[in-house]
Parts: sequence; structure tokens; C-alpha cells
Amino acid sequence: MTDSSMPAGTAAARPVARTTDTLFVPVDRMAARPGYIPSLDGMRAVSILLVLFAHYISDRLFPGGLGVYVFFVISGFLITRLLFSERKARNKTSLVTFYSRRSVRLYPVVTAYTLVVVAIYLAARMPIDWAQPLSALFYFANYLYAGRMLDPAAPTAMPFGIFWSLSLEEHFYLAFPLMFVLARGRAQTLAWAMVAVCVGCLTWRLTAAALHPEYLRTNIIFVRTDFRADSIGFGVLLAALCEMEGGRRFVKAASRPATWIAALGTIVVCLLIRDPFFRETLRYTLFGIALMLLIASVLFDPRLKPVQVALNHPVPVWLGRLSYSLYVWHYLPRLLGPMLLGSTPPVGVRIPFDLAVAFAAALLSYYLVERPALALRHRLGSRAHAAD
Repeated sequence: MTDSSMPAGTAAARPVARTTDTLFVPVDRMAARPGYIPSLDGMRAVSILLVLFAHYISDRLFPGGLGVYVFFVISGFLITRLLFSERKARNKTSLVTFYSRRSVRLYPVVTAYTLVVVAIYLAARMPIDWAQPLSALFYFANYLYAGRMLDPAAPTAMPFGIFWSLSLEEHFYLAFPLMFVLARGRAQTLAWAMVAVCVGCLTWRLTAAALHPEYLRTNIIFVRTDFRADSIGFGVLLAALCEMEGGRRFVKAASRPATWIAALGTIVVCLLIRDPFFRETLRYTLFGIALMLLIASVLFDPRLKPVQVALNHPVPVWLGRLSYSLYVWHYLPRLLGPMLLGSTPPVGVRIPFDLAVAFAAALLSYYLVERPALALRHRLGSRAHAAD
């Protein structure tokens, strides 16, 4: 939900001025440049709330997977935009610097969470399947858990399943910066490459679902990078379009009421369709197209001012900046709850407990781990926002 997302920068320390000209990105600033991008924090806030409510209340009432998808698209858009901005400023892209910044951005919180969970297991004398904490630290959680979904003898799951999304993101970002360098930052080349990724992933999902119908009974397609790389690719495509004159005209033309209404309608219809084959194949592509157009409308269309005002309110902005730590730590109550509340606490006790533990852990992580790491990241030359 890396950055996602899940996906977190210099602009983070600046207050957001909620005036008309800072609620959206004007067309003449659509191409990449340093600076704060309004509404992205607010969209992250909506996304993390969807994830929390899905896991703490009901995944049938709240589409947590859609929340993670928003993180993916925002991550692809923003990281690509940062690469374009860096190339314009320095006329080069440093892979070493990019990977160093990603490590400093993600690893401190992931490491802290892993150490805390392992320490709780050791203190409670619970058995540890070491492959699971290692899968969080080395970003192979999505393939570890996917490989065990059809195995009835698989070890009991530890609270590391949430790292499937961070693993997917890091797999994508191992390859994408190299692609950016080889393309010499040419937006048109990157745009066509992302179209190929999106078409290729859809084709691979359709093929796998037809050949392996047992995948439809699990989340295998949902979590594996080879099936879901297009989820980030749609964000990259949006950023690439913003770098081309024709692409900007397309985005501007698409950022209108009819488009975002159709995008919202598409998302609702996709959520209502229950057919497993559709849900694990075409739905991800339709989600990606709809979210790409919807995010573009929120970012660039001044006619969405009421939505932009809401998203740029200090509360969702703060929550959006906290979203990465919240996402990582929000599985902790699943571990502590049975120990402190018993195996079946009343819903009226469990939900407030889950939220309180998640926010307390996230706040400690954000201010004691994430913010200090962010300062080091800026010394490495990052101008990224705190959630990226």
C-alpha cells in the first residue's frame, strides 16, 4: 500500500495552504517539478482508512484491496514524477542514490516492526516460522504466502502478511529505475512500456486463471508481482503522460465531470460483480484505468474543489503522512488482541482496541523512526514527500 506505498518528504514539514491555487495542479505545472502536490496526502488518508476498516470491521463493507490499489497508483505516479524532476535538475538519474533513498525510506520501519513482533513471539514462547519475518525484511512475503495458500500443512501465519504489498512495490522498483535510465527519461518510451506492462499483466492473469482455476479460490493472483505489476504501472503511465504535450492534452480532456463520474461508476460496478474469474482478471485492469483517471481529475480539475478542500484539510493531510507507519503496524493488534483481550472479545471492545494499538504504534514509529530516517533521506538528495 507502498508508496505506498505504501507507500512518505521535505514538503511534509510545510503546512498546506488551503487556497484556490493550491488545491489542484494547474495545467502549466502538470509536468514534473519539485514541490508539494496537493490532495495526495488526503487520498492516502482515504486509502488507509479503507484498509483499517476492512481488517478491523468487515472486508465486505470496506474494500481494503481498493485502498491498497490507490496506494499503488499514487506511488507509481509520484516516484516516476520524482525521477523526471531529478533528471531535469541534474540531467542524470543516479540508481545508487535512488536505491539508497528507498532503503532509508522503508527499511527502518519494517525492521522495527519485525523486531517487535519477533520479540513478542519469543517472550510469549510461541513458535516462530523464521521464513515469515525474513520475508518482510527481504521483500518476498507475497510469494511466500502465495506459495502456501494451497498448502493445508503450511505453518500458522504470523502477522507479516501485510508485507505482500511492500514486496510487490519493491520488486517493481528494482526494475523500473533501470528501465527509466535505459529509456533516458523519454516519456513516450516509458508510456508505451507501461501500456505493454498493463496489457501483459492482464493477459497473464487471464491465462493463469484459465489454466489454474484453483487460483480463483485464493489470493494468489491478488498478491503476486507478476500478476499485479500493472497496479503501479498505471501510476507510471499517468506521470509519463504529464511529461508530453499530447499526454497533457489527453489528461486535461479526461479531467472532467463525465470522466470521474464514469470512473467512480466503474469502480462501484467492479466491486458489485462477484464472479471470481472477473474479479481476479479484468477487474484489476478496470480498477487501474478508473483510478488513474480519477486521481488525474482530483489533481488537475479545479471543478472538483469541494473534494480537494476536503482532501487538503489538516486532518486527512496528517493521516496521509502517517499512512505508511499505520499500514505497517496495523497488524500488531491481531497479535496482541488475543493475548490481552482473549480469543473472542466483543466487537465493541475489539475495534477500539485495534484502532488504539494501531495508532499508538504508528505514532511512535512515525516520530521516533520514520521522521529521523526521513532527515537522512533528504541528505541523500530526496525531495520526496514523506509517504513516498
